[in-house]
Amino acid sequence: MPKALLGNDLVINEDSCNLSCTYCLTGQSNLKEGHQLKLIFQPPARDSYTPGGPLADRIETVSDRLRDHFKLPLLKVTGGEIFLVRNIMDFLEREAPKYEVLVVQTNAVLVNDEHLARLTAIPNVVLQISLDSHLPTGNSYRVPKDTLHDRIVAGIARIIDSGIPVEIYAVLNDRSVTEMADFAGWLMSFANRPAYFPFPVRGPDAEQFKVRPEQVRHIEEFADRYDEFAPILPPRAYFDRLLRFYHEGRRTFRCHLPRLVVSTFSDGVVTPCPNIWFSDMGNTLGEDWEKALNKVGETGLYKALLAPRPRLEACHGCFTPWDTLSMYFEDEITLDELCAAPTYSPPRIRELLAEMKREYLAGGA
Repeated sequence: MPKALLGNDLVINEDSCNLSCTYCLTGQSNLKEGHQLKLIFQPPARDSYTPGGPLADRIETVSDRLRDHFKLPLLKVTGGEIFLVRNIMDFLEREAPKYEVLVVQTNAVLVNDEHLARLTAIPNVVLQISLDSHLPTGNSYRVPKDTLHDRIVAGIARIIDSGIPVEIYAVLNDRSVTEMADFAGWLMSFANRPAYFPFPVRGPDAEQFKVRPEQVRHIEEFADRYDEFAPILPPRAYFDRLLRFYHEGRRTFRCHLPRLVVSTFSDGVVTPCPNIWFSDMGNTLGEDWEKALNKVGETGLYKALLAPRPRLEACHGCFTPWDTLSMYFEDEITLDELCAAPTYSPPRIRELLAEMKREYLAGGA
């Protein structure tokens, strides 16, 4: 029997985005030729999801094959910017009933009233919205123009007010880190409070954007105010780990994400880690698709990715909201704390995570 996985991180048209975030990871990836050419910074290409059309055939096949092979309960759909794809809601509505949770990551710029109405009708959807700050300076690596920034923030406020579970993915950089408390205060003001996940800027170009040593005090001061902002924050231990990352200057703690989640692309490529696209393990659209999926968890790269201490240079600079999964496996947080997040709250996901941890501990890996 194939091993169980928690989820599939399905990346659709990753080179096509309506923003050109200065620190964009796709623009720093070397997995594909298009990444090396930094096509992410070119004018975005529109695509269409049409039943029987090429994109629909590809992403339906990728999703179905991964779900059937691994029996996974979670699908995360990201890009690029997926709302550049015409009729993408048709795909999201097709997939949602097949999973316990459908996670949709977006910068929210293109989410219109029709999208929002249809999203609110999906009972198991969680939106992960990329926003570094509600203030123009802190968000300026994403959006350099104040007028566009203000329009985006107003749109995000409308999404939060809709009642959909929302997680805010906020990159910490030398501009946004000074605004953490103000940003959290703004998020606390909503009746439907979103979750706030701040995490370090990553990638080969991170040096020019990262939080400077003298700025780490802003994170420390924010962590000291944890009780004030607790309703929107991950467990307190998340900030202990985050500060350890900054104090030690790199990741020194174990990552369990590749044993739980795999990353696939709309062209069929499968790679072992959704945080960093390390290697092409094969294609889920080809005749050898089962062979490609059988490599999950079995290649030599996995030994390095799952080592007790990070071995790869890219891993040393990595810390993301996915880290709460690793924290649970390392007994830094409880299952109750982990599953307080909407993404992991369904009973089937909770049971699967507990079972996967038991198997990990029994195996002594």
